Amino acid sequence: MAFQFDIVSKIKSLEEELKASESKVAQTILEDLEWAAHASIHEMATKAEVSEATVTRFSRAVGCQDVRDLKRALVASVAIGQRFIEGIMDPVIEENGAIGQVVAGALQALKAATDQTSQKKVELAAAAINEGRRMAVFGCGGGGSVIAEDAVNRLFRFGVQVTAHRDFVMQRMVASTLDQECCLLVISTTGHITELNENAQIAQQYGVKVIAITRGDSPLAELADIHLQVHVPEEEGIFKATSSRYALLAVVDAIALEVGMLRQDSSKEVLRRIKYNLDSIRGADRRFPVGD
Repeated sequence: MAFQFDIVSKIKSLEEELKASESKVAQTILEDLEWAAHASIHEMATKAEVSEATVTRFSRAVGCQDVRDLKRALVASVAIGQRFIEGIMDPVIEENGAIGQVVAGALQALKAATDQTSQKKVELAAAAINEGRRMAVFGCGGGGSVIAEDAVNRLFRFGVQVTAHRDFVMQRMVASTLDQECCLLVISTTGHITELNENAQIAQQYGVKVIAITRGDSPLAELADIHLQVHVPEEEGIFKATSSRYALLAVVDAIALEVGMLRQDSSKEVLRRIKYNLDSIRGADRRFPVGD
């Protein structure tokens, strides 16, 4: 994908340097990105109350070759949405507060995971992990990479030889070392990260079974051998963390639970050892978790 500069940031950074007439064009564009992206030079000039020549000069002032180039850059920004320009917020409702709103979002995400994720697919994923000699987990960004690390935390205690990787180059190298006796778990909220999907395909060509936790209408879902559906629509507000993380965690935990049940005879001794050695440094309350 070719690099595309952020036209909105460019316009904002130059606002104080623009001539008065050019500032009118900037304000007109920022007030309605979607309209500006599809408006003609005449319509833009009329709404800003400037000449068409001013719109052309403005385009060059913000780093575009011409008005057509400006509109292409605006189309890319429209894909993100006007809400990030206007700053649509997540007002903290007094009766339940921030914690209430976050928990409500988490509960909705968990409900989505319950409704969308097939128990049969969870069992298939667990069976593939249980039968595999080695396992890798790939994630990226602020959601998938964190969940990938948590998948390792959940699975190692059942004797699974598992590692997590978030760097695309390292993923590519690790994928090249896997074989038909291994499995790969790929976690992605969108399923549209090109590098992540390519790394999954690299592993797949060597006979690796690819398990994906992602939304169904994505390239990652299509290429996966086992796809577990998770799709939690993003809310309009821009400050509250996306609730899809809770759904991803729930699916990972469900897979881990099934793996634990498949390996219960061997896992019980490992869990006992972990609990014994943890309790030696934190106290012997039998209700303390097998972790910290």
